[in-house]
Amino acid sequence: MTTREKIAHLYRRLGFGATQAELDAGVKLGIKETTRRLIDYDKVDEGFPVSPQEFIWRDKEEPDLGTYRYRLWWSMRMLCTQRPLQEKLTLFWHNHFAVGDDKVEDGPMMLNYLETLRANAAGSFETLLNSISKDPAMMRYLDMQRSIRGNPNENFAREVMELFTLGIGNYTEQDVKEAARALTGWGYIHIFYELPGNTTQKVNDWLQYDRPFTSFTLMPAMHDPGPKTFLGKTENYDGDSLLAVLAHHPVTAKRICKKLWEHFAYTDPEPAVVDRIAGVFTRSKGDIRKVMYAIVNSNEFWSEKCVRKQVKSPVDLCVAVGRQMGAGERLLAMRDPKADKMTRIPQSVMDNLWGINDRMDKSGLSLLYPPNVSGWRWGEAWISPAAMVERYRYRGMFVWGQKGPDVGTNLTYAFIKGKKPKTTTDMAAAFAEFFDVPLPADSLAVFAKGFDKRGGLRLLDNEGSWAGALNFGLMLLMAAPETHFC
Repeated sequence: MTTREKIAHLYRRLGFGATQAELDAGVKLGIKETTRRLIDYDKVDEGFPVSPQEFIWRDKEEPDLGTYRYRLWWSMRMLCTQRPLQEKLTLFWHNHFAVGDDKVEDGPMMLNYLETLRANAAGSFETLLNSISKDPAMMRYLDMQRSIRGNPNENFAREVMELFTLGIGNYTEQDVKEAARALTGWGYIHIFYELPGNTTQKVNDWLQYDRPFTSFTLMPAMHDPGPKTFLGKTENYDGDSLLAVLAHHPVTAKRICKKLWEHFAYTDPEPAVVDRIAGVFTRSKGDIRKVMYAIVNSNEFWSEKCVRKQVKSPVDLCVAVGRQMGAGERLLAMRDPKADKMTRIPQSVMDNLWGINDRMDKSGLSLLYPPNVSGWRWGEAWISPAAMVERYRYRGMFVWGQKGPDVGTNLTYAFIKGKKPKTTTDMAAAFAEFFDVPLPADSLAVFAKGFDKRGGLRLLDNEGSWAGALNFGLMLLMAAPETHFC
């Protein structure tokens, strides 16, 4: 692979695909520095000043705290961010620590859950496990409103082991009972309905005092302080010490590293690969960032088995095309640069985000609404017949605006014209290159024939002529199998 091809591979796996500007910058920086920029994202300005609360305000009505508004905000963040791995990891952990608003039914709780994942996405796994286990949305989702001595919550204790750490077959029913005892005294409070005033007043107080509506609470008097025999060892475990044991268990290390490898590299990794990555996890005491470096620095990550062999999720597909078409900058330009958390986001921003969320939903991935506690099935499960029909219908973003060709048209037009194509086959090749799709010769011929019927090279006379051809090109692109692999 060339350096440019390697940069593209990095962005496909550690982000949502690269724009032409990101590829140009990556080539100048080189593989090592681009990898560092993507993984050490805390050192990069995110370039996203938009508060989630800008999405809750309505004219002449009380604020709407529905989770769907925070879904729009998250999708905008994916389209705009200069830290794509942070959002990719947040999505990974959302699937691993699955929580859905179909049961939580509380927007601010789901927002707090999302921010808990994001804040700890590349840090210590123990810290992430501890923080998400104490998150009110997670606790509600797993029926953990209260767990008290004499009446412990076994559902939460079971899922912490089955889904989040050890996996089925690595613990006993007695371990579940003992873990539940260790977690007694845990609960959460939800003060929104206890506060006086209407929704507007409560939200204003929430923002003024930076005070959440819900919070984890520890009730020492309700904790079972007796000894518990857990995984063969007897101690006076409490919730924190129990989670620490699970976070650093060798089985957890292998299971988490296998899932990370499968998400960022390829399915069914060789045992030696899992052992190697798990060794990094163990030696670093669960440092996810170091695990990500280990994945990228593995020869297998750059192998033929890995490159362009992973099926794109609906997010990978829709967000990548949106970013390539300049949606992030366009959405930010539509917002008042002086806006803050008390400012209503423009309806035009919400409408465009509705469009991309609708396409992802119909393709099988509804952000903040996983199908069950196990999350989504990844990989080839994304390409069912019904889902593929919806993927074929995606036409990108900002092709045409109120005043004519929009940024999606302008960017693709400038890139393709800059290649100075001499034939419509050249034009088709440039089109595929812009969207990072390696179309074979027979597919390029289909594109070229379609462009010929629509005016040939004259389509590049101006953006107005090109807009229609772009829509046609996107239709063909979505029908190409190569588009759906990364």
